[in-house]
Amino acid sequence: MDPERGFGSKMSHHHSSSTSTNSHHTSTNGTIQHQHNITATTVNNVHSNSTSATSIDSTQQSRARSYSHSHHSASHGHHTSFALPSSGLTPIGAPSAGFGLETGTRAGLGSKGGLFGSNFLSALKINIHHHSHHLDHFSRSITARVRRFFRSNGVFHNATGTIRRVRFGVLLPLAALVLWLIIIINSFLFRLMFGARDGRGNPNEPMQPPTWIDRGDISDLDLRPTEGTNMTTAILLNWSRLDSLKEIVDHLCPHIMFKEIMIWNNKVDIHLEEKMFNCPKVRVFNSPNNMFFVARYMACAMASSPYCYFQDDDWKIFYLRSMYANFLRFPQFLHTDTNSDVWSLTNWRWCFFEDEVNMHACFSWLGTGAMATRESVVKFLKQSSITEMDPLEFAYGDMYFSTFLNQVPYQLENYLKELVDPAQDVVAFSKGSEGKTRNKLYMHKAAQKVWEALKRKDPNFEREELHPTYLERDVRSPCADDRCLVLSNKNPFPDVRMFKYRPYIDIEENEKIHTQYEDPTPYVRHPFSHAVDGMDDTAYKSTRSIVQGDYIGIDMLLPVDRKIEYRLLYQMGDQWIKHAKLEVAGGDAVYRDIPFTYNCKEVRNPDYRGKVSLDVERAFLNQPLDHRVFDASELEKHGYGQDIDGGDSRNKKPILSYYEDYGWRTQCKFVVHEAKGFRFMRLVSGRDERYPFVIYDLGWKVI
Repeated sequence: MDPERGFGSKMSHHHSSSTSTNSHHTSTNGTIQHQHNITATTVNNVHSNSTSATSIDSTQQSRARSYSHSHHSASHGHHTSFALPSSGLTPIGAPSAGFGLETGTRAGLGSKGGLFGSNFLSALKINIHHHSHHLDHFSRSITARVRRFFRSNGVFHNATGTIRRVRFGVLLPLAALVLWLIIIINSFLFRLMFGARDGRGNPNEPMQPPTWIDRGDISDLDLRPTEGTNMTTAILLNWSRLDSLKEIVDHLCPHIMFKEIMIWNNKVDIHLEEKMFNCPKVRVFNSPNNMFFVARYMACAMASSPYCYFQDDDWKIFYLRSMYANFLRFPQFLHTDTNSDVWSLTNWRWCFFEDEVNMHACFSWLGTGAMATRESVVKFLKQSSITEMDPLEFAYGDMYFSTFLNQVPYQLENYLKELVDPAQDVVAFSKGSEGKTRNKLYMHKAAQKVWEALKRKDPNFEREELHPTYLERDVRSPCADDRCLVLSNKNPFPDVRMFKYRPYIDIEENEKIHTQYEDPTPYVRHPFSHAVDGMDDTAYKSTRSIVQGDYIGIDMLLPVDRKIEYRLLYQMGDQWIKHAKLEVAGGDAVYRDIPFTYNCKEVRNPDYRGKVSLDVERAFLNQPLDHRVFDASELEKHGYGQDIDGGDSRNKKPILSYYEDYGWRTQCKFVVHEAKGFRFMRLVSGRDERYPFVIYDLGWKVI
């Protein structure tokens, strides 16, 4: 039997009885009929000889062996035909059970045991043993077919041991189709369960359009200021981040404000050359030894431009044009760039005021982007000599420069990108507990030296506080596209002058005193930059309620002689916009009122998954800022229900805070078309309100 062809494929079977030949071959018109007759004599012999089950089994096993032998020795070309019993009973067991079932049934019907008596079961058992080889043939044929399929479609080892790879002609397309169907079905189910909803969560209402800011054709207009071209030298310190340094140079080179980019290489065992950078403005100075931070001030003193820009080699600063525009307005102040966390340190916890000696200083980092006049840098180098700084203090110049100016730096807050070189195992100078402790030690020494110099009225230190003072400043953060600055007179912290500097109070203790009085965390979470970062899921939230005269606005960096549409997205009480007034100003920053009309509508944050309704939110937002808890009975009155956080909240009162997002916002648009050539715009509060500023977006576009 061919194991690959299997059971019943062109095989002739001849059966022999124990008494005579029971097969007849009749040939008519080329048709060969093979008939099998099992006589009653055979069955009777079986029953009469069934004295014990063991003798019957052995007899039938020998018959099965002779039957199987006759199968394999028979001639080819015959077909086996099995006749179903005339009684209409369904065969039981394997296909060979039909063979001889009719005789066994008749014997069973006439026996005392009934249809399924002992005689029938014995006969059935005999016939199963008689034809057990069919099951064996069937099993081997299936195995052979499976092997043949995978041998022709899969990857198998040949007899020589090598691997044979054959293309899956059917399986691969089928698997790809099944995978595609799975992806389509899962995508549909995901969108059905978690997809964006419309403004009020009703699938029958149209979905709100995306609320991302649309700046129109501003990218097609030449609206970047060109004032101050080639008046600045960029000073970059290098230690061991060459790839990051190249990325920074590529970023700085196109800016027209930079006349030169001077790289001071503090790494003695690395030699840098101008040709290593793809920028014609680059000048390299390879230091004979590590000069630490004072190297940047020495490089600035060597520059030929009136201004210097400072940056370390592990940060990328995106908002150079907007910071430079404000620096040109107020060059008397050191301008620095930092994130909200450090901004809260350098504007609140690291400030030193003492009116008795005219001390009004704050510390600020320079490595994340800073602009200063070359004149102030040269003055600092002179101050370093007269205050008898030791060589290590001189090397740590960054800990002293901003404080020695005795003027609060003009600090802008925004997003910073730290450049990490995975190939270099370099730990930043100021990172880690050791670095922070060292920095605070020298910051404390710097404040002490300034206090001593002011006390003895040293003429090399500035005593007069220049205007605008830190309380008078309103430029806060650059816009995400570096084409504007957000304006606000709202200071996030109390007047720092209430704390009197004492030289015996170190930086750690100074931080604790300030933090206990005012925790900066709310501002760090919701800083000014979130109002102009181009994202509608972040917001600037003031730490105090709005009072008459408070404003929020935009500096577009240069006068724009176009019709401007402004977009304001906020989440606060609904009376503020009704009483606000619009003021605009040109480059002179002299403001004047102009009439304006606005168009407002309620919009829904499509990503919000909370359960606060618009009515509940609006009622809460019109309450005072310090009213943090919304009474549960009021929620029930508005239909908010008890299921607040997915559980039973009957014994709880939900805490609603202005520092959380509740999904609903007000979007207002207004056009300024009566004034031409204006640079500044601000919306000024017409009365005191009980709630704070909550501004998600403030943007503009040319129309």
